[in-house]
Amino acid sequence: MYQSETNYTIDLLINISDQINRYFAIFIFIFGTCGNILNIVILSDRTLRHIPCVFLFLIASISSLISIDLGLITRMLAGWASDPTYTIGWICKLRTFLVFATRLIVFWLFVLSTIDRWLSSSVYNHQRRLNTMKNVRYATLTVILMSVIMYAQLFYCYEANLVRAPFPCYTKSSLCQIVTDLTFALFTIIIPLLLMSMFSLMTIFNFHQSQQRIFRTGEQRSKRTERYLLRMLCTQIIALGLLTLPQAIIRLYAAFVDMHHSELQTTIDMFVYNILLLLTYLASAMPFYIYTLTGGSLFRRPLSNLKQRIVQFFLRQTE
Repeated sequence: MYQSETNYTIDLLINISDQINRYFAIFIFIFGTCGNILNIVILSDRTLRHIPCVFLFLIASISSLISIDLGLITRMLAGWASDPTYTIGWICKLRTFLVFATRLIVFWLFVLSTIDRWLSSSVYNHQRRLNTMKNVRYATLTVILMSVIMYAQLFYCYEANLVRAPFPCYTKSSLCQIVTDLTFALFTIIIPLLLMSMFSLMTIFNFHQSQQRIFRTGEQRSKRTERYLLRMLCTQIIALGLLTLPQAIIRLYAAFVDMHHSELQTTIDMFVYNILLLLTYLASAMPFYIYTLTGGSLFRRPLSNLKQRIVQFFLRQTE
């Protein structure tokens, strides 16, 4: 009797997990793809793209789009049909590398964004002078190169057609799994979140200092833009922390704790892991909607202009 109940629970969790992959993944895919495409279009606006922080948001949106599309298309296929990453080795390796690398790029670009806000809000001229588009572009290239180097080991570690693994496309050894888990948990999520929090607090301190000074009218407008950017960034950091930190903790736990459980416990672990993994994709899908709510006129004005251009385009088509 107990064994039949256990089997029923296992089958139920597997079925629920499959349904979540089918429908929640589709929702995140549409929600995130549309949002990031709109972000790319809006942040490319000539009134915004000269701002270093906006440039970082733009590259982060491109990376998020790649991460969501490559990551979720295969998961949706797994819920409906055959997933090519399970059986074709080079697709397994390339897809895993691109998903992990682009996610690391996104997090470290937000770290650069908080550093940009800190430099921009500084009361010291020599710090503000460091906040240039040239330096931001160099820093962005450094982040991309760092991401490629850190996750290059996935081309060796990941294999398709694995039998005794959580997924057919997975790490081929326990050492590879530990290295991947530690790299993801520490360098993709935890360390960037700590740095984001630290520089955000330092930026808020700078703003409090600057409020005690008297600014001319032009400077007041500039400060309004700075506040919008800081509000967009802080909200994004909170969302990233809430949606990605649980998976990082699970990864650290798996790296240091021997995970030999019963079949039921293993199924429960995989069910929880599947939910937390989808939440990390949701984090990459949210920036456009966060910027719309928190960006004020800085973000909504280009969005309104985009809407007008779309309406005018369709009106011309009907004439």
